[in-house]
Amino acid sequence: MGGAFVALADDVTTSYWNPAGLIQTASLRIGGTYESRYGGLSESQYLAGTLFSPTVGAGFLWVHSDIYSVYSISTALGLGELALGITGKRYVFSAPGQRASGVGIDFGSLYRASLGKINLAFGITSADIGWSEIQWQGEGYMARDHVAWVTRLGAAVSSEEAFGTWRSVLDLEMALRRPPRLEESDYFTAALQTSLDLGIEVLLNAMALRAGLADIRLEETGVLIQPALGLGIQMAGITFDVAWIPSQLGHTYTLSMEAQF
Repeated sequence: MGGAFVALADDVTTSYWNPAGLIQTASLRIGGTYESRYGGLSESQYLAGTLFSPTVGAGFLWVHSDIYSVYSISTALGLGELALGITGKRYVFSAPGQRASGVGIDFGSLYRASLGKINLAFGITSADIGWSEIQWQGEGYMARDHVAWVTRLGAAVSSEEAFGTWRSVLDLEMALRRPPRLEESDYFTAALQTSLDLGIEVLLNAMALRAGLADIRLEETGVLIQPALGLGIQMAGITFDVAWIPSQLGHTYTLSMEAQF
């Protein structure tokens, strides 16, 4: 759905998108993904598990891509229509002759309401609060880097119809790519990057059809838009998902599986 998921966050990837989403229906979920990016130039995988309940939730997530891994543990608390969640994570990098590590904290909130048969949800996440610091070490040197501090605002609208259920989502992402430098007068111009994600999903019994526009932003050459398509099938408590994202660097394919108990 174009990467717009902050206000939904209701599957096994919740720890990544919005830890507050761990307050959903009571269930245990385990899943994983394989992703081939840009025509095979890069690959990534994840393994995740979540324990959903109406009042307390927990989850873990391991993401690995090329030279780095991220290990995350999340928890959430439900307060009526409002839910709050927090994630602690550790970064580990490994490359020939050098290594690095760091820790980070994410915070998320989710509010749900209904207007007749229309369901509304609003979410806010702030990831790598304060720019998570990465310490690099190699032979004869030490250095440090920072992970971008990313805040996302999300909204979702859904409704059940005679043909099934539809959901429409929107995310606004604001990324501060680095901390301010001393005596920097144009910090936000240099470091702030904003983008918009839009998506829609139609649930037809055991099948889900998805489409979206990812990373919509204004560049010097014009408006950048990246389309995305997805399909999901559920059988006996197991969901299989596939997504396709085209780009000038090559197509990205994602294959996922999730089991619900």
